[in-house]
Amino acid sequence: MNIILQYPEFIGAAIISVVLVITLSKRNSEQNASPAHNSLPVWLTEPASAFVSILPKAYVSKLVSWLNLAGYRNNFAFGLLCCLKVYACLTCCLLSLIAPPTIAFSAALVFFFVPDALLVIKVKRRQKAIREALPQALDLMVLCVDAGLGLDATIRRIASENNVVSNALNEELLTLGRDILLGMGRDRAYYELYIRTGVEELKALTSALNQSTKLGLSIARILRSQSEFLRTKLSQKAEEKAAKLPIYMAFPLWFCVMPALMVILLAPSLITFMKNVPVSMASGGIPGL
Repeated sequence: MNIILQYPEFIGAAIISVVLVITLSKRNSEQNASPAHNSLPVWLTEPASAFVSILPKAYVSKLVSWLNLAGYRNNFAFGLLCCLKVYACLTCCLLSLIAPPTIAFSAALVFFFVPDALLVIKVKRRQKAIREALPQALDLMVLCVDAGLGLDATIRRIASENNVVSNALNEELLTLGRDILLGMGRDRAYYELYIRTGVEELKALTSALNQSTKLGLSIARILRSQSEFLRTKLSQKAEEKAAKLPIYMAFPLWFCVMPALMVILLAPSLITFMKNVPVSMASGGIPGL
């Protein structure tokens, strides 16, 4: 018990390892197993889901929205998220038996919101992948439209190109094609596409496609102009990031590189000075004064 109190970081490392093992096993099961085996036991997910459902509705709806934007839209995603939040929090609460309550409460609070942070990071990465793959998908759509395919057939054709377009954009285009094929109106299908992704570029694209359909404009011309606009926007963002690099490098340059450089440059002079100071003091003072 004394050893555990002296090294509480081992407990934190064990908790993090358990969370990572559960997450990796869940991901592997989603890739290799059938959908019927992609869920945790009901007796494990139901209490966690019930506890999270007690929280404010705005927070719960935000969690559901993040799961939707991250691409986790099956029936078990919310239960898995609740398990990661609640059971990690309860495990940290057990630290109060061997550690001060303040530390246990702080660790429980941190581990309760860690899945939220990871989920937000997943959402940002997915949106970035869709945003970066969209110009290439539009170029392929222009080729298909010029070859004589209709817009619906073009969407389904691009959605099947797994090696060309990112998987996230493939999934969304495939869902869009299925919605239109099942009889959903184009306006509604395009709106649902934006709700599922949260990417503003897709909203602008679908609005342009709606206008071209209503006004009878050339779809190929609309797609080509949208592709050029998105490429220009991506290049401007890259230039903006490049312009911010000197500011980001100022901190490590001044606080990490410059002290080491000053030590390398001034250390020999300081050593020589410190060696000569006792000699000059022993001779009665500094020469020339």
